[in-house]
Amino acid sequence: MDHVPPEILLHVFEFLDSPAPSQVRLRDQPSDDMLDGKSELSQSLKTVSLVRKAWRSLVLPSLFRHILWRPKISSLSAFTLNPIPLLRFLEDNRLDRGVTTFTMVVDFVDKEADARHITPEIRSVDLEWLWDQLFSVVDPLRFTIIAPPTTLAAFMSRMLFLDDAWSFSIPYHILSLARAKRGSSRDNKSSSAHIDAHLSDLQLSNRENDTSRASQSVTTGSSTGVRHRKPPACPLFTIRPWTSILLNEGSSTKVYRTYEFFLRRPPSMLGALLGCEEHPNDAPLIPPTVVDFNYIAIFPLSSHVEVLLQHLPRLERLFVQLVPGRGNRILEDEDEMKHIDPADLWMERNTAYSSLMRELTVGATPTGTARNWSTLKVFESGDAEDKEAWDMAVEFVKRSGVKGWVEEREGVLVKRDEGGNEPGTEREIDGHIAAENTFTGPF
Repeated sequence: MDHVPPEILLHVFEFLDSPAPSQVRLRDQPSDDMLDGKSELSQSLKTVSLVRKAWRSLVLPSLFRHILWRPKISSLSAFTLNPIPLLRFLEDNRLDRGVTTFTMVVDFVDKEADARHITPEIRSVDLEWLWDQLFSVVDPLRFTIIAPPTTLAAFMSRMLFLDDAWSFSIPYHILSLARAKRGSSRDNKSSSAHIDAHLSDLQLSNRENDTSRASQSVTTGSSTGVRHRKPPACPLFTIRPWTSILLNEGSSTKVYRTYEFFLRRPPSMLGALLGCEEHPNDAPLIPPTVVDFNYIAIFPLSSHVEVLLQHLPRLERLFVQLVPGRGNRILEDEDEMKHIDPADLWMERNTAYSSLMRELTVGATPTGTARNWSTLKVFESGDAEDKEAWDMAVEFVKRSGVKGWVEEREGVLVKRDEGGNEPGTEREIDGHIAAENTFTGPF
C-alpha cells in the first residue's frame, strides 16, 4: 500500500465518505441532539485516519469539512463563549479553509431571563468579537445555529415576544445562512459595505415614514424616542454575501391544547428577520443578497404564517413546509397529541396554504398588495405528498388566471418569463435545497 499513489487512495476513500447530518436534517424537528447520529461510512473514514499517518493526512480535510461546535456557556451577559481553541486546532492542522459548513449548537438557557419573561442580552462588542474571530479563520458556505428561541434572539440582538411562550413550549429553533459559492475576501468586504449602506438607507426611509405618520397623530416624547432609535447591528447577516436563509421553528402542536389557541403568538424570530415588529425588530435582518427563503414549522398557526406572507422580502425562491417530515411520527405520539383535536391542526394548515396561494396569485401582479411577490420565480412546498391538497393548490393557480405560473413537478411551481422560459431549479444550496422530506396527511 505504500506504493499506491495518493490520488488513487483519495478516490478510494471518497467511497467511505457520507453526507454530514447537518446536510440532510435541517428540516427535521429541532433538538440539541438532532445531529448526533453517526453513519457507518463516517465511522469507516475515521477508522482509516487511524491506520497510518499518511492516510490520516489524506482524510483529515474530509473529516473536518463539516464542523459541529457545542460551546460550553455559563453566561450570556458575561459571555463565556470562546472559539479560540477550536480555531487554533483548525489553523494548526491547516484545516481552516477546507471548512464547508459550520454548525453551532447552543443548549444554554438564561433561567433568570426566562423567569422574568425577558429576552437575554449579549453585548454588541462581544458578538462582533465572536463573528470576527470565527470568520477570520473559517470561510463556510453555510453557517447554522441551533439554539433555544431566547438564546437565538440574543445572538441576533433582537427581542422576543414571550407572553405566550409557555403555551408553545418550543425548545429549539434553527437559523441557517448559506451561499452557493465562495467569493474573494475583497468581494465579501465590498458586499458587506453595500449591504450596510442599503440597511442604513432602509432604516432612514422607515424613520422618515414614521415621522410622517407621527405628524398625523398625537404621540408621547418617549415613544417617539424609541421609534427613532437605531436597532443594534447584527454583523452575522452581512459578514458574508449569503444568498439563502433557512428558519426552522419546530412544532407548535402544544398550543392547540389551550383555549382560543388561534389568538396565541409564538416565540419567533420571523418578525425580526422581516423587520415588521416594534423596536428593535423594526429593521429587517435579511440582507438584499438573499434570494432564497426556507420556512419550516410543524403545524404553525395560520396567523403566524400570515406574517411571512404579508412581509415577504424580495425573493426568487420560497420554500414552505408546515407538516411533519416523513420520519416524524408526532401525530402517532399519544402523549404529544393528548388533548389535541387533529382537525384543528389541519384546519390551520389549510388556512395558511389558502392565504399563501392567494398571495401567490393576487400579490404576484404589479398592482398586488404584496409587491415583493412579483419577483418570486419558484415556489416549493415540502408538503406535496398530500397529493390531494397539492392538486387543489395547482388547480387554484390555473383557475386564478394569473400569468406565468406552472407546475414544474410535484411540489414545485415556477414562473415563466415573457418568452415562456422557466427559471432553473437545479441549483443546490448545502443543507437548504435538498431532497424531498415530506409527510402524507389528510387535507
